Amino acid sequence: MGKFIVPVIVLTLGLSAIPASADIVPDATISAKADGALYDYTITLTNSAASTDVIGTFWYAWVPGEDFLATQPIDGDYVTPTGWHLTVTHFPNVPTNGFALQWVADSPASALAAGDSRTFGFTSADTPAQVYGLSPFYPATPVGTSFVYHAAPFSDPGVQFLVGAVPEPSSISLFGLGGLGILAAYRRRAKSRAIQA
Repeated sequence: MGKFIVPVIVLTLGLSAIPASADIVPDATISAKADGALYDYTITLTNSAASTDVIGTFWYAWVPGEDFLATQPIDGDYVTPTGWHLTVTHFPNVPTNGFALQWVADSPASALAAGDSRTFGFTSADTPAQVYGLSPFYPATPVGTSFVYHAAPFSDPGVQFLVGAVPEPSSISLFGLGGLGILAAYRRRAKSRAIQA
């Protein structure tokens, strides 16, 4: 079993000296690849070049008090950047709450600098429709709703954002073929009208 934590806000002396993370401009995409009956998910997190602060915590599928993944990801099948560590979060004994993934930099030197990206990942039985959709526990909230902090969790107010889904290549192909079909039908109709005139 993965290790679980119950997030607790700890106030420390000197907290006011930590800069607010409102200066972080995060962006992330998630893609899926079938792995037998499971799915491998890859998340690319980018700290925009417009940011004036680093990212030291990436908490996927989470806002304070709510975890959005339907099931626990497969233990041991995670992608964690060098210099970071992962904790699976879940409020135990709360059936109306899901799972989330909290990646934290081990030191300021490992934090994600402005203009840089890192790759994170997990394997899950949850389908792309589930991971890209709304949380079954909080139906008004997309599963990809996430938080970043400039250092450890709760070290500042944090920034909430949405990890966007990258369409599968087959979906892009179908969209392209559909567009070509519409274009061909339009041309036939236009040609037919020209002949009748």
